Amino acid sequence: MRSLYPYGIPIYAFTFDDSHKETKSKLAREIIIYSNDGNDLLEKLVDLAKRCDKKPVLILTNDAKVEFVLENLDVIQSHFHLNIPTPAITEMLIDKIKLKKFTDLHQIKTPKSLSIEAYADIKGISDFNFPVILKPYVKSEKWYAAGLSKAFIFDNRVDLLNMFPTLYNIENRLIIQEFIPGGDSDIYYCLVYYGVDGKCKATFSGQKIRQWQILKGSTASTRSIHIPYIEEETIRIFDLAGFKGFGSVEYKKHPQTGEFYMIEPTAGRIDFQEYIATFSGVNIPLIGYCDQTGINITPKEKIRKNTVYIDEFFEFESAKEYNRLYGLTFFEWLHSVRGRKCYRYLNYYDPTVSLKMGLFITRRLAGLLVRSLLGKKEKRQAEQMEY
Repeated sequence: MRSLYPYGIPIYAFTFDDSHKETKSKLAREIIIYSNDGNDLLEKLVDLAKRCDKKPVLILTNDAKVEFVLENLDVIQSHFHLNIPTPAITEMLIDKIKLKKFTDLHQIKTPKSLSIEAYADIKGISDFNFPVILKPYVKSEKWYAAGLSKAFIFDNRVDLLNMFPTLYNIENRLIIQEFIPGGDSDIYYCLVYYGVDGKCKATFSGQKIRQWQILKGSTASTRSIHIPYIEEETIRIFDLAGFKGFGSVEYKKHPQTGEFYMIEPTAGRIDFQEYIATFSGVNIPLIGYCDQTGINITPKEKIRKNTVYIDEFFEFESAKEYNRLYGLTFFEWLHSVRGRKCYRYLNYYDPTVSLKMGLFITRRLAGLLVRSLLGKKEKRQAEQMEY
């Protein structure tokens, strides 16, 4: 929304969860709450399109909605501008079996993987070295509703087999990959937009600083970094696939060999940390909007180097965990996020959302301070009792 709002583009946002902080945003003309049901969402999308003077552009933000759109493609395309890979290409990029055939054919380096589509498929884990990482094909509403993290890391076969039935009962399409060594900062990505003509119109590459949850979650903080190989390889992958629309590819750099492994592509939607590209001078949502509507808008963003994007909530939790596990100090944290900063919530366009996040941060910091002081007091009392 922040990428499009400064240009006077009318924005309508959809969510099924009215507890989101973003539902207080003033950037959207209307925030439409739908029941967690495909029919209700489709009806409300069509109703909105009929109310608009011009055919609106539909921009997706998660994998579950990409699947939803593909299931209702004819209806949605008749009411919206929608630039998305064909169902066959999207399925090939999301379906881990088809993706494996594609990556093998085109010599794309990936971790060894096992696709789970039936319960018996778990037997294939006998050929794997541990640790491994397990995640769903698509992070569905059901997965989120169960309160599950983005992925799970297992250090041994016993732990995996003990947890597997629970995860499989929630989502029966899973992917297991050998875990490439390294930390959060060894993860890189390239965001792209391919026009309706099938040509790449924009690229932006970055490096994660921290994730929440650590090693297996979503971006907590990330920085801009230009690595030609990542951008060239991403364009090669998507060119070979015949890609269109918004997408990205995530890589992990092996800390010993320096090789980049493709972890997963994203197809048909913008990415979680997309705003860092806009802040750095590459407004990918605006480029996509102009491409699909034929409207020519000159971007206002300045090219900035050494930029950092922070999700305040995730970064707070991640930094706290890094402090607990690895002794991350406040000054080390400051050094790790040096650069020109932008935030998920704090921004001058949206004072209501910014105020809510400011209050959240203040309460959390006050809580940490109180716990720290109480901890010191208890330690002194224990020392006095020992004496």
